[in-house]
Amino acid sequence: MKLFDLHCDTPYEMMHRNAPLTHNNLHISLDKTAPYSAYIQSAAVWSDCRLSDNDAWDAYLRISDHFIRTVNETPDACIARTAEDIRRAAVTGERCFISAVEDARILAGDLSRLQILKGRGVRFLTLTWAGETCIGGSHDTGAPLTAFGRDVVNECFALGIIPDVSHASRAVTAEVLQLAKEHGKIVIATHSNAFSVHPHSRNLTDDEFRAITSVGGIVGISLCPEHITSSRCDISAVADHIRHYLHLGGENSLCLGCDFDGISSTPDGLWDVSCLVRLAEHLHGAGIPFRITDKLFFDNAYGFAVGNFQ
Repeated sequence: MKLFDLHCDTPYEMMHRNAPLTHNNLHISLDKTAPYSAYIQSAAVWSDCRLSDNDAWDAYLRISDHFIRTVNETPDACIARTAEDIRRAAVTGERCFISAVEDARILAGDLSRLQILKGRGVRFLTLTWAGETCIGGSHDTGAPLTAFGRDVVNECFALGIIPDVSHASRAVTAEVLQLAKEHGKIVIATHSNAFSVHPHSRNLTDDEFRAITSVGGIVGISLCPEHITSSRCDISAVADHIRHYLHLGGENSLCLGCDFDGISSTPDGLWDVSCLVRLAEHLHGAGIPFRITDKLFFDNAYGFAVGNFQ
């Protein structure tokens, strides 16, 4: 079984808990990836909401340096910068990490910082996280993109950094999608569940899901219980979101974006990355074919990465 996950917050937790990559008590460690013949993980640095924009930028630099250094010093692990890096890891089984940022407010009005992110290998940029920022509104607001936010999205398109509308307001999501259509570019949602299944502001409406996939984007299923259900959160509740997105035509665009190490609890039975095999077994037992679970767990994200990383 192969696994490609679109979102975790492990770099932040590793540094703040002084946790090694190979073995730790986090949701993700290399020993926990043993069930997977190939493992590719988009690893985001979260912009701590308790910090100012500029202080969060400085923290990003420290956390990014620490994570990249740790991966580079770890046998059988690598940071992917190109499509060829992704292809190689899929064949060799080397544990592969993709750099990402969660909450673009760390740009703090300075568009040149995007060049620095690109130089550090960042491929996915989650535009907002909470509240109104220099980029625009998050899911808990109705605010649109700011003028600077529009410049950021357009510069991302130019640099090959892919905007992520997870956490964005409806207005920001709509405007980013419109810009993508105008420029023939791609938008993704790395960790966003289905609003029709559970009406949380963090979740995508059916129209948003269809719009993201219509521009060639992909969507990752999150394991954040608050975004899954208001009752008992277990594997079956996660599967409800998967089935709904598949019903919307998401067979070739649906992925996993578990949000490991960015959530305080997980669905029952899915305690860390090693447990995702249970989700696959549940889906098979519910009649979802192996070819579809292979796409969900690996093929869709892999095809997207090798097709779009510059």
